[in-house]
Amino acid sequence: MKIGCCISMLASTDTKIGDENARLFSDLGYDYLELPLAQIMALTDKDFTQILETIRDIGIPIEACNNFFPASQRITGDDVDLDKTLEYAGHAIDRAAKMGVKIIVLGSSGAKNIPEGFPYDRAKEQLITLLQGLQTIIAPLGITVVLEPLNKKESNFIVNASEGLAFAEEVNCNNIRLLVDYYHMRMEDESFKIIEIAGNNLQHVHIAAKNGRVFPKNGDGEDYAAFFTALKAIGYNARVSVEANSCDISSDAAAALDLLRKYS
Repeated sequence: MKIGCCISMLASTDTKIGDENARLFSDLGYDYLELPLAQIMALTDKDFTQILETIRDIGIPIEACNNFFPASQRITGDDVDLDKTLEYAGHAIDRAAKMGVKIIVLGSSGAKNIPEGFPYDRAKEQLITLLQGLQTIIAPLGITVVLEPLNKKESNFIVNASEGLAFAEEVNCNNIRLLVDYYHMRMEDESFKIIEIAGNNLQHVHIAAKNGRVFPKNGDGEDYAAFFTALKAIGYNARVSVEANSCDISSDAAAALDLLRKYS
């Protein structure tokens, strides 16, 4: 498996992208970076090109993006404008393709959460229609959009892997699949057996320790062995992105990489 990092959670600059840490992760031996697409979309063309060239010069690939839609781009509720959303998505996917991205994560709780009083079934229809529209954009580019189940403290829509899998199966598009996140699964006390049920619908993984959402490390009380056993049982051999907080990025990232290499 490839081990990467969602660097936006470690960002210290106003762009909130985290690219200032790209060289560190390259030097440590991480396989790839995962960048926040909504923040990438906020850049001017000049700034986007500069960040892209800087990371390319460092030599670590950008293989995934998280944070597909900003909160201002509603994808459920009465304010949804599907044409406008697909137009935004088209531009975002174009930038992702220029970065060499193969996976785009759709968690985006601010955009996706169902407004109070809005019917669940209608929100479901809106999301499925959007996903089917995205399929036509991403398929020719070889990009896959993965649904990210969050947890009830962060979202009210797709809050566990079982719900996410049901969506992916109902959409029934080759390039719309599922992500599982160790942290969110632990927050929801969800069994790792859902990984085996998902099978090849599972196309991307996030990981962090439950307590504090920090980098995994030895002795933190988590059962990473069981998680990776479930992944290996379905033949998963793709990407695992650390999505975590840190007060000591260099030390935490190095320790996490050693641990995850052992399990993967």
